[in-house]
Parts: sequence; C-alpha cells; structure tokens
Amino acid sequence: MKEYCQFETLKPQCWQREVIVIKQAFYGRRHAGRCTETEGEEIAQNPRFFGCFDDGHVTATLHTRCSGKKQCEVRIPDPELANTKPCVYGLMMFLCRR
Repeated sequence: MKEYCQFETLKPQCWQREVIVIKQAFYGRRHAGRCTETEGEEIAQNPRFFGCFDDGHVTATLHTRCSGKKQCEVRIPDPELANTKPCVYGLMMFLCRR
C-alpha cells in the first residue's frame, strides 16, 4: 500500500501497452504511518485518531479519473476527496492506494 501525504501527488504512469487500473483507494486516516510522523506524538500514536476513512467513493473517483489512462495526477489535498469528510474536522488526511 502506497501513501500520499498532504501536499504530495499521486502520479501513476504506465508503459506503452499498459493502462492504469485503480482497484482500491482510501482517503482519511486508516492507520498510523509515514503521513502521521510529522504530527505531535499525542496524535500520531493515538488510536482514536485512526480508522476513519472513505474507500467506496474514493475508489470510484480515482477509477473515473485514472483507470484506462496511461497517466493521471491527483494532488493531496484534493477538494473532491476532502468532500467525503471521513474524519473529524481538523485532522490531516491522506490517500492510500493499492
């Protein structure tokens, strides 16, 4: 699973005869990881700040934007993904894809 933190960009590209296929993507705070390392220790390791994420709408959105193409680009934060509001207000969210 690859994480994309705040101010990073998902930018998949394929070889000549290949296309992108988005199988699953999550936006929110599914687990502690690379994207939470910059937060204060109280938040970064506190389990009550994890487990909030959207996958259905996010997977569908990225599938529409990227699947079948040779390349695409999604910058985090992304307004459409942020609209899913899977976590409490004020928490930084990130994107994970498989």
